[in-house]
Amino acid sequence: MPRQRTNMVCFRMSDKELRLVEKKMQKLEISNKEAYLRKMAIDGYCLKLDLPELREMTSLLRRCSNNLNQYAKKAN
Repeated sequence: MPRQRTNMVCFRMSDKELRLVEKKMQKLEISNKEAYLRKMAIDGYCLKLDLPELREMTSLLRRCSNNLNQYAKKAN
C-alpha cells in the first residue's frame, strides 16, 4: 500500500520550544510527535478525553465478541 502522505514539511525549533512541545505531548500522553504536530497544525488543539465508563463498556463489548467468536468457531 503506497503512502498517502507524500509531502514533507520541515521547520526549526529552539530547544525551549521543543521542550514545551514535548511537555504538552507528555501531558496529553501522546508519543507520536509527527501526529501531534500535524493535529496541532490542522486543528490548533488536541483533546484528551478520560471516559472510564466508555473504557469499561469497550472492555465488556470486547469480551462478549470474543465469547461469540468462540461459540461460532465451535459451531463450525
